[in-house]
Parts: sequence; structure tokens; C-alpha cells
Amino acid sequence: MNWNKTAKNNDIVKRIKGILKSHSFTKKLMADYKIPVEDIDNNLEIIIEELDGKFAEGNGKKIFLDKKLFEKDFFKENFHFLIHEFFHWIKRRCEKDFYFNDPEELQSFTLAICWELLNNKDIDKTIYPIIKSHFKDEFQSRKVFNKMVERAKDIIENL
Repeated sequence: MNWNKTAKNNDIVKRIKGILKSHSFTKKLMADYKIPVEDIDNNLEIIIEELDGKFAEGNGKKIFLDKKLFEKDFFKENFHFLIHEFFHWIKRRCEKDFYFNDPEELQSFTLAICWELLNNKDIDKTIYPIIKSHFKDEFQSRKVFNKMVERAKDIIENL
């Protein structure tokens, strides 16, 4: 990428971030999910590149926008692609610390429950307190725990 292209992209990214930080719509979204506006500058990278047929995509830290989106006036015609990915970014930011969004973590707890059940242990004393510690709402913690127990029983049944 040559210097002029990089400078142009930096200007576009700066303008995009300016809109995200200042528009009442995006500010409200961020407030609703308790994401500080500063996270846009500190934790979001916007990259403009060739995406081989995709318009936009993200990974929780970066939003990638296809160069073709800028052939027209991006800010009038194609900003909705960014908003779509921005919302994914917001959700990942607010959930990034939520332990049970990780499928591997869910499976690990489920397998630990299997082990405890196979060894006649009281999972309400050994496993549930760990799960409960990750929730503010006991109803939600019990709901997640019960789903894991159901999965664990299915696994045991199929041994």
C-alpha cells in the first residue's frame, strides 16, 4: 500500500471513528451495553482492504471493510455495513469477560460435571458454586448449570 493510500485510509478511519463516537445512535448503543466511548479509539481497529467477495467482517477487535464499499460515497451508501459489524464488536466487548460465551469453557465444565457424577459427587457442592460465581443472577446461573448437567447426563448415558 503506498503512502497516499495509507493516508487516505487513515483519514477515512478517523472520520468513521468520529461518527461512531459522536452520533447519538451509536453513543446510545454503547451506553446501553456499558461500553465506554473511549473503547472506540483504544480497542477497535478498522481496516480497509480487499475482502474477496465479503463486504465487511469483524473479529471482536477489528472491523474489516472491503475497498469496494468506498467506490460510492461510503458514508451515505454503505455505512450500514459498518454498523452491522460495529454491533457485533459492541456485543463482544460487553461479553468478552463473560466466561460462558466460550464453547470450550462450557464443554470443560460439562465434562467436569460428568466426572463428578460418575464418581457420585454432589455437583451442587463441587461444580455449581464455581458456575454461580460468574453470575449476578442466581436464576441465570442455575439455568446454565442445569443445561450443563443435562449435557453431562447425555454423555454418560452414551458411554
